[in-house]
Amino acid sequence: LPIHFQHRIAQKMLGGWQVNGLVALQTGLPFTPTLNTTTVNTGTASRPYRVGNGTLPSDQQSLQHWFDTSAFTSPALYTYGDAGRNILFGPGRSNVDTSLFKDFALRGDRLKLRFQAEAYNALNHPQFDLPNATIGSAQAGVISGTVGNPRLLQFSLRLQF
Repeated sequence: LPIHFQHRIAQKMLGGWQVNGLVALQTGLPFTPTLNTTTVNTGTASRPYRVGNGTLPSDQQSLQHWFDTSAFTSPALYTYGDAGRNILFGPGRSNVDTSLFKDFALRGDRLKLRFQAEAYNALNHPQFDLPNATIGSAQAGVISGTVGNPRLLQFSLRLQF
């Protein structure tokens, strides 16, 4: 094939691609520690006393021990604890979504075919849920779930006329 013809084919196949990206970085969501038993006799969850900070340094946080459960104790019967609402924070989240697409002209400008490839959570980062915040429970401080989806790939063709 003549070099000019080869160059045109290469230009049609390799040129004109568009790439999009979206990066989302979030701090952890707040949550409130509660007790596994009620002390106030109201039928609602009771809050513990806060005897320490409760937040662990980041190098000590793990899925098995996200916050310091020993920083909370149970108040006396028929009394309210002093642990505030939303005083602790869960794990942060990071996500990268990308897409790659190109329009191919089939008959001038009248007929086009668009190829599109999308990757949601392209880096496949796990997004961890909030820890169990029930003080007195054997699972207190443990993160046992994820939120969101693992990597998801999607390919499509769209005919425009």
